[in-house]
Amino acid sequence: MKLREEFPEFPRRQQWINGQVTKEQIIGDVPVLIHFWSVSCHQCKSTMAYLHKWKSLYGERFKIISIHMPRTSEDANDYLVHQTAMQMNMTNPICLDHDLVVTNMFQNRIVPAYYLFDKKGLLRHYQSGENGMQMLERRLILLMNELKI
Repeated sequence: MKLREEFPEFPRRQQWINGQVTKEQIIGDVPVLIHFWSVSCHQCKSTMAYLHKWKSLYGERFKIISIHMPRTSEDANDYLVHQTAMQMNMTNPICLDHDLVVTNMFQNRIVPAYYLFDKKGLLRHYQSGENGMQMLERRLILLMNELKI
C-alpha cells in the first residue's frame, strides 16, 4: 500500500479470533494500527510488549487489528494460532489470513509489519521489522493528537 491510500475492506469470509470487524466498525473515530504477525516469527513475539504498553498507556485512543500471515504451512494451524495468541495475551481482533487474501490486499511481504491509518482511514505510516518502534509510537501519538482539533 502507498501512503494516503484508503483502508481496504476486509473480505467477509475470513476467520477471526476475538471477534470479526469490518471497515465501517474500525474507521472514523480513532487511528487504527494494522499489525501483521506470524506464530513462527520471533520478532513478532518480542514486539508485542510495545503493543501491550501502548494499549495500556493510550487505551481507547487507537485500535489494533492483527492479521496472522502464515510464513509456512505449519503456521496455518488454527489451534497453534489460537494458543500463541492466548500466550501473547492478544485480546484485539485477529484475522486468520491463511490464504493470504488480506496480506495481498495490503501488498505485505514481511512480519512483523505495521500499517497506521488515521481516523479517516488513510494510510499515514508503514513500518516493518522490530526496529523503529519508537518512531511508530511517535506517529501514533501524532495521529491521536489530530483528534483534538
